[in-house]
Parts: sequence; C-alpha cells; structure tokens
Amino acid sequence: MILLALILLIGFCYRYFVPWPYRGTIIQASQRNGVNPYLVAAVIRVESGFRPNVVSNRGAVGLMQIMPQTAQWIVGKTHQGSVTAKLLTKVEVNVGLGSWYLRHLLNVYHGNEVLALAAYNGGPNTVANWVNKGVLNPKHPNYRDIPYLETRNFVYRVQTYEHIYRIMYAWVNSTNTEAWGVVNVAKLMSEETKMKLGERIGVAQIVRQDGWGAVSSRDCGMLVKEAIRLAEEQMQRR
Repeated sequence: MILLALILLIGFCYRYFVPWPYRGTIIQASQRNGVNPYLVAAVIRVESGFRPNVVSNRGAVGLMQIMPQTAQWIVGKTHQGSVTAKLLTKVEVNVGLGSWYLRHLLNVYHGNEVLALAAYNGGPNTVANWVNKGVLNPKHPNYRDIPYLETRNFVYRVQTYEHIYRIMYAWVNSTNTEAWGVVNVAKLMSEETKMKLGERIGVAQIVRQDGWGAVSSRDCGMLVKEAIRLAEEQMQRR
C-alpha cells in the first residue's frame, strides 16, 4: 500500500520538480542523431533551464547554448545552409544542431561522456590540451580531475541530471505509460524513506481522490532529494 501511495505521489511531484518541456522535439532530435535523449535533456536543463530565448554573456544562444560560429560549423558539416543567432532561438533548430554536435563529440571521444561534455562546455582544444598534459586520462577520465571549475561542475551536473531523468522518465525508452517512470523511483527508495513518507503523509489521504491537498512541498522535495541521492550513487559507481 505504501508503494502504491508513493507511485501516486511521485507522479504528482515529478512534473513540477523535474520538468521536461519540449520532450517530443528532444526525443525526435536525439533519435535522429543517435544520442541519448536523457543526456540531451540534462544538457538543456543545465545550460538554459529550458529557456529557448536565453543568450549568455559570451553569446551562446538558446536551449543548448550554442555559439553562432559553432552552429555555422555544424550546418557546414551537415549541408544545411546557413544559420543565424535568431534561428538558434527556435527549439527545433537549436536542439537539432545541439544534439548533432553532442553526437559528434561522443564520436570524437569514442563514446566517453566525461570528455564529450567537457569539450561541449570548455571546447575540444582545451580538452585536447588537458589530455596531452596528462591532466585527464583519455581512457578513464574522472570529472573531478577537470581543472576548470565551471567545466567540472557542468559535467557533474549534467551527468547527475541525466541519471535523474533516466530514473524519473524511464518510460521514454520502455513503454508509453508514464507510470513506469515513477514506479522506478519508488522501487529504488530505501525502506526508511518509504516509511517516513508513509507515516508523515498518510497513505489513505494519498490514495483518496481528494488526497492531493495533503501533499506538501516538503514531501515533494523529499522525493526529489531521494532521486538525486540515487543519481549520485550511480555517479559514484562510474
């Protein structure tokens, strides 16, 4: 009964705390370019917070924060003509180019996510310099060894969010039923967390049709923290 209540509660909370706007576009672009949609969603979450019109101080544009010169290089490689900074604010254009570039970097670094993400943030030349100097092991790189704090935090945050999206939206690559995503978290939760939630919220209140009024932001926050804890555990095993 507690598991059922948790499934219902997570389903209510995860849309608010772990949003995935433009999901259809992201999944389509990811599939077209052969890259993990959870990874693309995580990059967007960290880079722009899903804001398509955001422009950084350095001039990076849109959801995946693509520099105009990088975008022009991509369209040259993919024979798509030209692209402007204004076009980069369009969701389909930005995600299409960004997911292609992410796939390109993964190919360059033989599928190594740490190096690919470091290059996405800090630039391929910078990563090549770190590898040549022995700062990063090209076969077994650790994000903790990245010299730039911004890039180190970027890689850590993206990989953490990738795990969170994989846990919370597991149904994307399995079924068409969103319930499977929330069941994933409930099954992975510690028994202590399940009991705390069950005792404080009250299982009967959640199961009742009108029970959502009893669910506090603290309860939702606890679920999100548990999802983050699970993601960080997976990060430690890498």
